[in-house]
Amino acid sequence: MKGEILLAGLDIGTSKTNALIAELRGDYSIDIVGVGSAPSRGIKRGVIIDLDQAADAVSESVSKAERMAGVQIDSAVVAINGSHISSFNSQGVIAISKDHPDITEDDISKVIEAAQAGVIAPDRELIHILPREFILDGQKGILDPLGMAGSRLEGKVHIVTGSSTAIQNLFKCMEITEIEVDELIFGNLACGNAILNKTEKELGVLLIDMGAGSSDVSIFINDNIAYSSILPLGGIQVTNDLAIGLKTTIEEAERLKIKYGNVLENYISPDEVIEVTKGDKLAKEKIPKKLLVDIMEPRIHEIFSIIKEELERSNCLNNITQGVVITGGCALLPGITDLAGKIFKMNVRIGKPDYQGALSDLVNDPRLSTEIGLLDYALKQEAVGSSKRSRKKKGTSVFSKAINWLRDFF
Repeated sequence: MKGEILLAGLDIGTSKTNALIAELRGDYSIDIVGVGSAPSRGIKRGVIIDLDQAADAVSESVSKAERMAGVQIDSAVVAINGSHISSFNSQGVIAISKDHPDITEDDISKVIEAAQAGVIAPDRELIHILPREFILDGQKGILDPLGMAGSRLEGKVHIVTGSSTAIQNLFKCMEITEIEVDELIFGNLACGNAILNKTEKELGVLLIDMGAGSSDVSIFINDNIAYSSILPLGGIQVTNDLAIGLKTTIEEAERLKIKYGNVLENYISPDEVIEVTKGDKLAKEKIPKKLLVDIMEPRIHEIFSIIKEELERSNCLNNITQGVVITGGCALLPGITDLAGKIFKMNVRIGKPDYQGALSDLVNDPRLSTEIGLLDYALKQEAVGSSKRSRKKKGTSVFSKAINWLRDFF
């Protein structure tokens, strides 16, 4: 593969750090050639709390992917997630010169700048300004006003920010590993790009990425994120509930969740029993499998109920016409779509990548949705000739990224 262009995606999660390496084909498609995963260390709810431990996890996952691919990488598109992320909608308006009524990229930059002026706190850092809609002289629903004529331009945007400290520590972690950050991408944005179809993104779909440390929630409509939030509840809480309820270790509880976990009683036989190792004494005890459901179902029910209540408060629920898509590690729990369907009263499906290639059996997994989306972003940047590989993030223009987002990413 010497001389080939390599793309890499990296997701530093609460429980796992995953890396994917792909080779760029001549027709601007990709071959995934390396997959690496390592247990995350020094991470709590998606936030780095120990630089060296987090860097070790990154290095381990990247090294595994490099060994599989037979190459070395020096940069990657990196997902940013965690409880420090916050987002909101905003809008701005500018007047267009009568002498030059055609909308230019400079006009679009100005209206986007107006939309974010004064709304980002000093201790927050801008991650994305995602254009949702432009309104030109009262005409709504315009996705790209470039070249159109008018006198008054409004821009509605979705703004994603993160804690300045958390972002700085993420960059420090990557510096320790000597892997440059090509771009930081909000995890749920990358995830949605990988697993949602065009109709869902256009007409309104709820995406829930249920990871270990959080459940990341987004509504896509008109091909853009119209709402997003992060609920600090996920698979770790389910594991903790099992450990407490069964009086066993976290490790044993995690094993039971993965091997026998279920969230609906009608998915199991009432006579089924499983063997549990109790505490540190290595004593074995047989329990009804139904007990796992009794412990796990309330927690998953709680997570979905909190999400629904938040969407109701935000007046977003009626915008969801294409149902719910669940991805992430918890999406693998049997019965989860039926439980979600009862709570949201909508169609629910499991979302996973649909990569066609030699490693499809490894990467077409709900746990790798974000990573596939990162590669897809990197691919689109290469295709339009705006790849930021080998450049520092601080040197890129926030507003030029916002202008090109719709054209490049969706």
